Amino acid sequence: MANGDNVRRQTAYKVRISDLVNGSYVKEEGWTPNYIVTANGLQISRANIIGVLIEKDINQEGYSSLVIDDGSATIAVRSFERHPILEELETGDIILIIGKPREYGNEKYIVPEIIKKVENKKWLEVRKAELELQELSSKLLSREKEPKISIEESKKKGNIEAKGSAREEYSDKELLEEAREAEIIYNLVKDLDKGGGAPIEEIIKKSNLKNAEHILNKFIKEGEVFQIRPGRVKVLE
Repeated sequence: MANGDNVRRQTAYKVRISDLVNGSYVKEEGWTPNYIVTANGLQISRANIIGVLIEKDINQEGYSSLVIDDGSATIAVRSFERHPILEELETGDIILIIGKPREYGNEKYIVPEIIKKVENKKWLEVRKAELELQELSSKLLSREKEPKISIEESKKKGNIEAKGSAREEYSDKELLEEAREAEIIYNLVKDLDKGGGAPIEEIIKKSNLKNAEHILNKFIKEGEVFQIRPGRVKVLE
């Protein structure tokens, strides 16, 4: 018989606040968790978001209400449990929230499991870049699954831009490959980081990619990965 102890812990998806606010809330029966369906079809029962604390209210009974903004939208974070870190937080702080989305009336909010202050504001840019990369990969993978029309078929249908269509398809494949290679490097940085950053030489070696160094340098230049000391890089978990 199912119970709360043996229900598998759900993945905490990294999402924009707007994904939650604009999604559709679905209520389930029994121990099955409620979730939000996003525009791209993700079912979010646990969310991982980073944003700026813009409002904070804690009463004497321990109930707390926060409002955070990640640049895409704002959302309330409500808790009936005491979180010691809340006493230290101030408006303007960058915070990471992992929690469960809920809806009351027409308003969506988060019930927090983890609340963490993020010291470096650059992590907002890192999260934005990470989500953009995920979105690009998802779009390109969806395109790859669509049936392709050959140049000859296009000509038969009177498509005078057949050659241009072929070039566009080739461009999409290149973008898909770039996104896959970038994801390999990004994941290696996370996997090889045991707390003191991931060794750059090991990342390049394990990736087996000819342009691994170029991709990593691009990540560093754009602020998606940070070089915490010579030869070692880190991303936010």
